[in-house]
Amino acid sequence: MRIAVLGAGVSGLSVARLLREKGHSVVVYEKNPTVGGLARTRFTDGYLYDPHGGHIFNSKHKEVVDWVFSILPKEKWQFTVRNAKIYLNGRYISYPFELSLCELDPDLAVDCVHDYILAQDGAEPDNFRDWLIWNFGESIAKTYMIPYNQKIWNYPLEDMETKWMQGKMPLPSKKEMIRSMLLKDPSERKMPHSTFYYPLEGGIQSLMDAIAEGTNIKTSYKIDKIEKSGDSWVINGQDKYDRIVSTIPLPVLPSIMDLPGKITEQISNLKYNSLTTVLFDCDKTDITWLYIPSHDYRSHRIGYQSALTPYSTPDKDRGLGALEIIGKRFEVDDRMLGENILPEELGFRRILDSEFTEYAYVIHDKAYRSSTDQIKAYFAEVPGFDLLGRWGTWNYKNMDLCILDAMKTAEEIGEA
Repeated sequence: MRIAVLGAGVSGLSVARLLREKGHSVVVYEKNPTVGGLARTRFTDGYLYDPHGGHIFNSKHKEVVDWVFSILPKEKWQFTVRNAKIYLNGRYISYPFELSLCELDPDLAVDCVHDYILAQDGAEPDNFRDWLIWNFGESIAKTYMIPYNQKIWNYPLEDMETKWMQGKMPLPSKKEMIRSMLLKDPSERKMPHSTFYYPLEGGIQSLMDAIAEGTNIKTSYKIDKIEKSGDSWVINGQDKYDRIVSTIPLPVLPSIMDLPGKITEQISNLKYNSLTTVLFDCDKTDITWLYIPSHDYRSHRIGYQSALTPYSTPDKDRGLGALEIIGKRFEVDDRMLGENILPEELGFRRILDSEFTEYAYVIHDKAYRSSTDQIKAYFAEVPGFDLLGRWGTWNYKNMDLCILDAMKTAEEIGEA
């Protein structure tokens, strides 16, 4: 079977490789000159930069772990125990916040413990803001959870649903929280991403390149039209295929293929966030991620690239961070050094590189499930057209789950 895969991100590359190994003739179309999608890496004057946000690897799915390490052997990765912190009122508090109450001022810690013990009383709310208060208690919610999530989503929390959080947000039990408080031990226990892997050399791009090896990929290729002709799918009026697997962001599809007005309308209802990242030189640190809930500063998070691999920077005595700013395209130049982007002590004094990502994070608003259900139901009835990936299925999934979905799609398509 001749199959076209649209998009050379982690989902597209993974399904293409798996289908090729099943005997199919596969061609991948990618609009950018480099494969990898959101999991791309570049080097700027020797500094490693994941411009679309940091992408680390871990998974509870053994088949995904085994597959990834069969492509890029385990010895080529650095294993890291996460050392994430929250910058709160000039102090560094361990993450997750609710297991680190012993690090707070005593009065605030008592309020947080008291409210947390009494939390989850009554019916579970169906909006994200009220759910944060219901689940964590008012003190934890208003001190950290609400202000941080307001920044990262840049969308009214009361208009977001709650089902998307499963597996995303660390949700320790009340017993774990009380234990950490009494023992003054904020250590994580089986929280999502508490340990992870990152390639020693080449950044996460090295995994993308390894997955892509041997696959026919057309880079710098713009798709203007997808249409059905008899039993074939035709791309740009010339290339014919028996099947298409699309990882293209759903909002792009109405401009390149004919869709019913109702589906186009549902696609137009989808919400998402864009992202600007800025790479900067800083003091050396062993922090992996730093979360910044205060609205006094524009950035909500720093991913420290220098904590992922010792080969991230040409100066081993210096650190390397990538700050993140949610929202419309942010103009990056030296003038922003004097703005309230980050607390001064974090060392944001020299900009090395920057990048804008149009499609960064899916927003799970209250209309999300109805819209995506209708869109997926429609495409499920379109012969030979599969949706895949974070943006192809409009689902906020990490890299390992994208690979898992690629495995399922390849299995459903079957052998040639």
